[in-house]
Amino acid sequence: MARPKAFDTEQALDAAVRLFWERGYEATSVQDLVDTLGINRASLYSTFGDKARLFAAVIERYGHQVRAVVAGELAPPHAGREAVARYLEAVIQVGSRPSSPRGCLLLNTALTCTTAPPELLERAAASVRGSEGALLAALRRDPQLSGRKDVRALARFFAAESHGLAVLARAGVKPAQLREAAAVALRVLDAPGPGPTH
Repeated sequence: MARPKAFDTEQALDAAVRLFWERGYEATSVQDLVDTLGINRASLYSTFGDKARLFAAVIERYGHQVRAVVAGELAPPHAGREAVARYLEAVIQVGSRPSSPRGCLLLNTALTCTTAPPELLERAAASVRGSEGALLAALRRDPQLSGRKDVRALARFFAAESHGLAVLARAGVKPAQLREAAAVALRVLDAPGPGPTH
């Protein structure tokens, strides 16, 4: 009969998320994981596999956590300017929380990591790129914006803005200053744009 695990797998995974988020993949050693998760190497490997497989689980868990907080702001019924404003505010809040590391784990990985397996780097990059599609869908739900010729460019612009806010949060820029930048970006939607696409 197998012995039950002497640790909570979910709590251990959350601890791994925080550690990778704080230090990055390259700067996190297996010994760091053992020390932070409070388990021995045998338990680490038998439960999560090697460092790369644990990082894959971390990316998945972080992605679910962030989508629950951030991506929901772009989901129906939110649309147009309101949806984008809520999304940028959520990015600022997630990236600036005193109780968690700054910035975005996925963006940090896509920008700075070179030694993780290529498929993991691509998963992180794909998650970063995915924000553009969600923004485009939210903008197109607004009748006043859906017909603009530049609606796809607007989605790309706000994706870039959200990534920039996450990078600035990582660098320690205060939330009030990030909100000022977001407010300036949102003025793009208040100006008349190109005519309809048809």
